[in-house]
This record gives sequence, structure tokens and C-alpha cells, in this order.
Amino acid sequence: MTSSGFGSRISDLWFHEGATSAAVTAATTALAPAEAAFRLAVAARNAWHDRRNPESAPLPVVSVGALTVGGAGKTPVVRWLREWLEGRGARAAVVSRGYGDDEIALYRRWLGPDAVFAGPYRVAGVRLARAAGHRLAILDDGFQHRRLARDVDVLLVAAEDPMPVRLLPRGPYREPLSSARRAGHVLLTRRVAPTDAAQAWRQALAREAPDVPVAEVQMEMGRWTDLAGEPVAAPAGDVLAVCAVGRPRAFASGLRRLLPDSAVELVAFRDHHAYRPRDATVLLARRGSRAIVCTAKDAVKLARFPQLFPHCTVVGLRVAGRPSGSLREALARLAESACSSR
Repeated sequence: MTSSGFGSRISDLWFHEGATSAAVTAATTALAPAEAAFRLAVAARNAWHDRRNPESAPLPVVSVGALTVGGAGKTPVVRWLREWLEGRGARAAVVSRGYGDDEIALYRRWLGPDAVFAGPYRVAGVRLARAAGHRLAILDDGFQHRRLARDVDVLLVAAEDPMPVRLLPRGPYREPLSSARRAGHVLLTRRVAPTDAAQAWRQALAREAPDVPVAEVQMEMGRWTDLAGEPVAAPAGDVLAVCAVGRPRAFASGLRRLLPDSAVELVAFRDHHAYRPRDATVLLARRGSRAIVCTAKDAVKLARFPQLFPHCTVVGLRVAGRPSGSLREALARLAESACSSR
């Protein structure tokens, strides 16, 4: 059960700036029978995997995944975990299915081309990582990829995720919340959600997966760059916020907090949108005298258009702090084991 174009459209309905409560209500009512069918399919698939042993990997594997089709923060969390493991001396590769070329390009920009392996067969990617000298593999969007064994299984739940949990195509969830019992650790990612939203998720997770430890991490926006990744100053004045990500409203809200004296207008495309020359022309015409601000995931695609370079600023999104609690202990054991096996 992986993200798809259809999943992206459902994600748009739930997370997009233009989605109204009336549209959501109408869609959720009409799609209830389809959700029931999908729920049965998910249950059958999980039961099938429960009866089988996953395929062993040639390297220790840390899986990072989510229940929703997008927007939980997998990409910055993968980077965060990889940097922490590298700091412990464990050379780690990122292995991804590669649904969005933007994510692969971004990983390669951050980590270098030799640290990223993409393809539909994840075991092959892990083998390639091992042959290249890596000691660990981080499986990007791996929670539903049950075919491959993993040593540490991290499930992300965003405090901004909608409640109640409704499965595709009625809502943005690929699995019910009870699937969190399968995880080794839950990270509750939080960008702009209020404290009571995070607390509600903690209570829901405690009911559905009481034995799985939950840690909260704050996602922070900042670190301004140009489209090539070079540091620049924050934009002055009003901005046109442009993104093709799973949670555009959170991006716009974060910008408003970061730039409290600026008016922020949001232009949101579908997640993983492939920008075309016409898009660049329209954005330049629409910006007026404002700066265009985009995410790092958008930057690797918008960098194809030289006319945008003087007018576009990129804002980063990173995880604050370091892994803590049981997750830190599990990662430390894995890093120590990987280093000692050299």
C-alpha cells in the first residue's frame, strides 16, 4: 500500500489550502464504501505478511515510514537520523523506492550521490549500499514495505494529521492507527500544531499501541538558501509561497510564523508536481515585486529554470534536537554493532 497519484489527490483534498469543510464532508460520505473495501484489502495484506518471515537484509536496516500518504516529515527525519548515525561513525545509506524524483534529488544534494540508492526492489538497494561500503541502510517510506526485515522500525505521526483516521480513498491514511502496534518507535512530528493536538495524538496512540514508545520532535523552518543551495539572507517584505508538498497549509503557516511582518500568499501544487516552463512563467508574473519562497523539495525542481534564480529563496525544514529515549538507545546499539563489524 504505497503512495500513488490517486493517493496524492486524496492528500490534496485533506491537506490542500483549497479544501473546504463542505468538500471534505461530501467526499467522505460518498467514499465510505470504498474505504471499507480498502480497509479489508489492508487487513488481508497485513495478515499475509504476519504469516511470513521478511527477507533478511545484508545490512542493519532502520525503517522510517508513516500511516498517511504524505506530509509527515519523512525526508527531514531520514536526514536527521542519518546525520546522527554518521556522527556515531556508522556510514549510512538511504534506500528509497523513489516515488518522487524530487525526494531522490534532494537526498543526493544533501548526502551526495554515493549515499542514495533508489529502485522498486529495496533488498537490491541495500545490497548495492553494502557493496559501496555502507554499514547501515535507512529505508525511506518503509513502514508498508514489510517484505524487508528491519532492525529499527520508526513510524512517524504528524501532530497536524487529521482526525478521525479515515483510510484511502475516504481520507489520507494507508493503514488504521492500530497498525502502530507493529512499529518499534513512534515519532510524533510537530510543526505548527497546537499543544492540545499533539496531546490528542499521544492519547490516541496510547490507546491503540500502548506498548510502543512515543517521542515528540519539533520540525523547525529556517536556514535560507538560493535554488543552488547556497546560504542567503531571509527575504524582506511580502512573499509568494510556492510548494508541491503533502502539507501545504503547514508550510504557509510556518512561513507566517517565521516572517511575522510579511504577508504570505500560498500557491500549492499537487505533491511531487513536476514543474514545467509554463509554471515558472506564471509564478514570475504572479509574484509582482515579492520574493518567491519554496521548500527544499521544490528547489531541486525549480532550479531547472534560470529565470527564477534572482527571485526565489528556499527555506529549510529540519528536526530540532537529537534522538532521545528508547530510540536513541536502539540507534546507538545498531551503530556500535555496525562499526564493530568492519
